[in-house]
Amino acid sequence: MLIIAAPAIITSFTNQGDAIRYQLVIFDMDGTLTVDALDYETLRSELGVAVRHPVLEWIAALPEREQTRAWAVLHQHEAQAAEKSTLRQDAHLALDALRKRGIKIALLSRNSRKSVETILQRHALSFDDVISRDEPPVKPHPDSIRGIARRLNISLDRTLMAGDYVFDIEVAEAAQVASVLLTSPEKPRPPFAQRATYVISSLLELDRLVEEPDSFRALLSAKQVNGECINGK
Repeated sequence: MLIIAAPAIITSFTNQGDAIRYQLVIFDMDGTLTVDALDYETLRSELGVAVRHPVLEWIAALPEREQTRAWAVLHQHEAQAAEKSTLRQDAHLALDALRKRGIKIALLSRNSRKSVETILQRHALSFDDVISRDEPPVKPHPDSIRGIARRLNISLDRTLMAGDYVFDIEVAEAAQVASVLLTSPEKPRPPFAQRATYVISSLLELDRLVEEPDSFRALLSAKQVNGECINGK
């Protein structure tokens, strides 16, 4: 795992005429680079978390004496999911294609540092910067993205947040960076897909998106949007 702390100077590429629109792609992990293996229904049941309530925020609001048990339950579920995690088939190819273009890649996850490192080691993944919930503020706080861009010396207008969940869209909105939502061709797009800057159905499409972003604009009809996403920590 490679984590680089670059000088806190933002370089703007806006007027350089570079054909590549984005110079930094920040990835979510669960459900984006990996097939999400966490059993959210069982986790929520064991914790007593109401449906549609974010797990991390729910635990943080508990009395201190109850938080210890709740964090332990979450850590156990995350560890089990990390140990049996499966990488998306096109993940390595997509990351390698971006690197060949000279594009920085980073990871921004709401998982613990331990579970993130387990997944990185299990699948031989490396990034220019890696941020877990143990390095607050936690996504969707905008400073999580701003900090990555600052350390890697990339301007926000050249930064792209890629993920599969509403938090990934919210953090991009809050940090005022572009977002790309990874969707499944077999499933209806969630309502928040309309808030994404771009929509893709395969990670391999990122290689073309960074150069031809307008081809992936999130222009969705009502028939393409359905359902409500209730999982996610």
